[in-house]
Amino acid sequence: MAAKSDPLTGRRLDSWKEIAAFLGRAERTVKRWEAERGLPVHRVPGGGRSAVFAYSNELADWLKGKSQELDAEDALSGEVEDRATELSEAENPQPPAAPPPSVPAFEIKRWPPSRLAAWLVPFLLAAALIVAFTSAHRPFRFKPQSQPSNAEAKDLYLGPDSVAVLPFTNLRGDAGSDYLSDGITESLISELAHVPQLKVRSRDSVFRYKGKDVDAQTIGTRLGASILVSGRVMLKGNTIEISTELTNVRDNTEVWGHRYTGKSSDLIALQQQMVADIAQRLRSTLSGAEREQVIRQGTQNAEAYSLYLKGRYAWNKRTLADLEAAISYFNQAIAKDPEYALAYSGLADAYSVLPNYGGNPSEDFPKSNAAARKAMELDPTLARPHAVLGMNQFEYDWDFSGAEAEFKKAIELDPNDATAHQWYAEKLVQLNRSSEAMAEINRAHELDPLSPVITRVIGTVLTGARQYDQAIAICKQLVQDNSTFPIAHDCLVWAYWGKQEYAQVVEEWKIEGQFNGNPDDIKFAAAFEEGFRSAGWKGAMAAGADNFEARRKTGYGSPFFIARFYADMGDKDKAFEWLDLAFREHDRLLTDLNVSPGFDNVRSDPHFTELVRKIGLTK
Repeated sequence: MAAKSDPLTGRRLDSWKEIAAFLGRAERTVKRWEAERGLPVHRVPGGGRSAVFAYSNELADWLKGKSQELDAEDALSGEVEDRATELSEAENPQPPAAPPPSVPAFEIKRWPPSRLAAWLVPFLLAAALIVAFTSAHRPFRFKPQSQPSNAEAKDLYLGPDSVAVLPFTNLRGDAGSDYLSDGITESLISELAHVPQLKVRSRDSVFRYKGKDVDAQTIGTRLGASILVSGRVMLKGNTIEISTELTNVRDNTEVWGHRYTGKSSDLIALQQQMVADIAQRLRSTLSGAEREQVIRQGTQNAEAYSLYLKGRYAWNKRTLADLEAAISYFNQAIAKDPEYALAYSGLADAYSVLPNYGGNPSEDFPKSNAAARKAMELDPTLARPHAVLGMNQFEYDWDFSGAEAEFKKAIELDPNDATAHQWYAEKLVQLNRSSEAMAEINRAHELDPLSPVITRVIGTVLTGARQYDQAIAICKQLVQDNSTFPIAHDCLVWAYWGKQEYAQVVEEWKIEGQFNGNPDDIKFAAAFEEGFRSAGWKGAMAAGADNFEARRKTGYGSPFFIARFYADMGDKDKAFEWLDLAFREHDRLLTDLNVSPGFDNVRSDPHFTELVRKIGLTK
């Protein structure tokens, strides 16, 4: 009866003879390959060393790129094959037909560590793969995998230098469980980012492909990734099932896959096993400490983890209502596990961006700072809270040296965090350090070349350096690639404003309001356009100031924004009246004072110079 074939592992080969036939080599050759080169062969539990099996997909994966090398090796003298024969005879000893020949003393030696590793590695792999194989057929229980510790095990793995985790598919198809598939994706991105020398594409880059039917080679080429991680999530009552695969972008072949099944309460352990398996496939030489960093989830409380995923799902939507929901979820997660550092980090993120969506800076920034510091206290290895604290100290506390120290600490802890480099770049340009800002944003772009947010900040840096034509070219390309991305149009607003192409400013602000769906922004854009049509640029400025002043009667409206409108109109008295109020309110936008073209009409005024000094900016 023919062996059954599994789409994830291929055909099972149940003897040395079948393995040799599959590879087209002699049995003694494949035995030697297993001993010396890590051919993935498994032992049947309790069956003795000669009772073996292998999977065709694993053998084919191992063979990739090795054919010419192995052919050349087989062409060498018979000494290599003689060694394999000796190993085979050691497994099945036979009485010698004649006394063995004498061996020169210099050839009698102990096996070196590399030879021992070549024997030990397959045993370690077999144990790990047996656990993985059986986990698909019984309730999931997490067991840490042994890791090959010898550097020579690198030949077992053709680890890539860049990976993209595509949004996992929610097989239920209902929005109520989307947070789970998105959350698992985002967690994998974050966890795999801790694998040394591995570039992992950001959430911004990969989520553009959510729900889209695009082939692996096209996505991989666009993302600059050599391996794609994809998967599906099915939640059935109290049971969760996750299938995941690794695809080689070069030839569009699946190189590994597995299905994980367990109870919903096993989600944390299930995800730990999944990321451990994937990291094992991508890198074989992780130290124990590195492996723990990769698989760590930060909590063992399944309810807290689920609430955290819901918080991240809401946070990524970036509306006022969703950010408030995210804060609620993160707080609920903390109530379930008060030691959950990632939940505090999420809370810090949410409060930090809330002022951009209608929150109150004087309330939100202190809450963000407190949450970031608590996260760092609970887990000093977390990089993101340092970056958030850097943003907050820069924008709200005006502690520029302290902010820079936090950014540098974040980058030290996680040099591959593209967002930390991006945020640092944004702040450097506000300090009139444009060349340093460009270096940081270029580094962010190298790490995550397709992130629309990072591309938008390239435009910001160029605008801050007053290279308006270059900024417009970058922003136009961003719009072409992401026409419905609101801040792509915001990018053009400021570049066109600097170049004094006012009709384009009006148009881009109108488009931005349509795409972000914020009623206040839509109302503002309409008033701004009407003012421009009736009285030109000054009319638009006056309408903009009136709109923001009206906002302050029912909520928060930035006094810095109002001051910029009056300054560009040439009304110095009104401009400084609102700038002084912005200073008293610690308006986060004041750090843009030195680079915003809207203040060129008042830049030489002593009042302006004094305000710059009080904030701590250098002119």
